[in-house]
Formats: sequence, C-alpha cells, structure tokens
Amino acid sequence: MAINIKEILAEGLLKLCETTPLNTITIQQLLNQTGVSRQTFYNHFADKNDLIQYIYLSKIIPEYNYADNIEMDFYESLRDSFYRMKKYHYFMKQACLMEDQNCLKDYMLEHCKQFDLQWHQKLYGDTPMPDTLRFATEYHASASNSMTLSWILSDMPSSCEEMAQLITQLRGIGMDKLFEGSQIKKNPYQKSNS
Repeated sequence: MAINIKEILAEGLLKLCETTPLNTITIQQLLNQTGVSRQTFYNHFADKNDLIQYIYLSKIIPEYNYADNIEMDFYESLRDSFYRMKKYHYFMKQACLMEDQNCLKDYMLEHCKQFDLQWHQKLYGDTPMPDTLRFATEYHASASNSMTLSWILSDMPSSCEEMAQLITQLRGIGMDKLFEGSQIKKNPYQKSNS
C-alpha cells in the first residue's frame, strides 16, 4: 500500500490546528508533527497555503473538483460541502481569516467561478455559452462565495440545509431562460421532477 504524503500532511495540519492558531503554524511544526522531511513537503506543496487549498479541495468540496458531471445535483453537493465545512469549522474559519498571498478565501472565489463556468459550459453543450449566461454564472459564483464566507466567519448560524437551499434557489432565478438554447434546455438548479 502506497503512503499518501499529501494526506499525512493534511491530517497533520488539521491536528495541529486544534491546539495552535493556523496562521502561526510553521512548516517546521508540521514536519515535527508528521515526521515528513522538508524536501518531501516541498515536493508536494509550494507552501502552507497550498496545503490549506488541498485540504479544502479534498476534504471540504470533493464534488466540485470536476465540472464534467452534468447529472450533479447542485443542492445535495452544496449541502454535503456545508456539512464538511461545519465538521472542519475551526480550520475553515481560521483559514478564511488569513490574508496572505494565495490565501484560501481568494482561492475559494476563483475556484467557484472556474468550476461554475466549466460546469455551465458542459451543460450548455458544444456551442459557447452566451455572454448573459457567463455574466450570470460569475455573478452567482461571487454571491455564493460571499455568503459562504460570511456563514463560516459568523460561526454558521443557519443550518447546512437552509444555506444550500437558499443558494440553490437564488442561483436558479432566471436560469430557465438562459439555458433555453442549451443542450439540456432546463434550469440546472431545479430537480427534473419539480
């Protein structure tokens, strides 16, 4: 069985984060915690923020790593991501408060925009999506990301279900018309039986 160095480092950082503020954790502390060498760390990650982004992608939003799934249920995937954000709340809150170059909150916004643009294009089909759909996609990605950050930083006052439902409903407004000329010809934010 192959050793997954990325997972060892991710678990080590999450464990350290329980007792030490994330912004003060050094690479050396992480190496001491995990027994991984400095060279091995840098063979896998550019810096601590790169590791934080890996944790976000692999442990928080794994459904949002590939935009090829045109059958994805947006609400269920978002709700599940919110559950994982809640599970790792202490880590997420600390990571979202960091303002460094390449910080998580900047990464979250860019990842959300790129995923949504790729997913909507995949849903739209071979023809490039219209500018209005592109604008709506970027707008909703920015708004969703902003609300998610606010939810994390305010200690998650709404339930995961409520957050996922509100964001999904708001993203769906006007999408029927914007997807009329698409391959799917329906609103991707509504279930087919609704």
